Amino acid sequence: MTRYLYERILSALLTMFFITAIIYTLLSLIQGSALNVLGGSGAEMSAAEYEAARHALGLDLPVWLRYVHWLRDVLRGDLGVSYRYGIPVGEIIAQRLGASALLVGAAILFTLLFGLPVGVMAAYRPGSAWDRLSSFFALAGFSAPRFITCIACIYVFSFKLRLMPAMGMHNVGNASPVDLIHHLIMPSCIIAFGAIGYVIKQSRSACLDVFHEDYLKTARAKGLSEVEVIFKHGLRTALAPILTQIMVEVPEIVGSAAIVEKIFGWPGIGSLMLDAIRNRDMPLIMGVTLVIAFVVLIANILLDLAYGLLDPRVRYR
Repeated sequence: MTRYLYERILSALLTMFFITAIIYTLLSLIQGSALNVLGGSGAEMSAAEYEAARHALGLDLPVWLRYVHWLRDVLRGDLGVSYRYGIPVGEIIAQRLGASALLVGAAILFTLLFGLPVGVMAAYRPGSAWDRLSSFFALAGFSAPRFITCIACIYVFSFKLRLMPAMGMHNVGNASPVDLIHHLIMPSCIIAFGAIGYVIKQSRSACLDVFHEDYLKTARAKGLSEVEVIFKHGLRTALAPILTQIMVEVPEIVGSAAIVEKIFGWPGIGSLMLDAIRNRDMPLIMGVTLVIAFVVLIANILLDLAYGLLDPRVRYR
């Protein structure tokens, strides 16, 4: 077990290295630099001043050398200083990380609370009206672009029905938990919408494979209630592939969060990333990339470890 964990951690570190190296290289190939976006070219600066600014930012170095310097600083715990804001990237991310964690956590919770039971009941009654309705809902989740869903929900629930706020985390002057939850519900549900569809389909498929097994008939013969048979015995066996699908949806949820945060004005790292890309703020882009890659890779390691708890047949080297 310990050896396997070390191997997975080493694999995750190598993956993060390749992710950051590729993204850093691609960003460096984009024409222009942060100086162009921040007004540091042409009439604003002379050629000498412009070259001095490029040298101060390290933009005159070869790409591979700039990446080596960035990686060296990261290993020391320094994510660099934002070109745009002029403060350490770590501080900026720390200010935004809690808001994103709250939004993504709520989306994952909604995905589990809705997708799992709907998929299980669809498998329990295959071919029923409930099964067809769940399939339709799953298809809608697959197909609907997030920005279209955001606009539609804001129009219906914010402007027409006036049930949900359309922007931000709080109303001005009101930072109560109730107000926070009120602002959280709609964006987190929109993020969860697509992931719920995949969880419904995976839950239905996995449960169909086990609901007619002999050991469930034995459990019924012992006098156990149908709820116990389905959720205590059947669902536990089917949970491993369902959990895999949930973990696969984590990157999709994180990616959707960036769009939703921007539209709803939610102050998270997703909207921060989009702003950093627009400003060509390389240190900030790389810092957010590193955090997102770390979260996704840790989620995958936890998934691998959870298999051993859910399926006794799984043994680690």
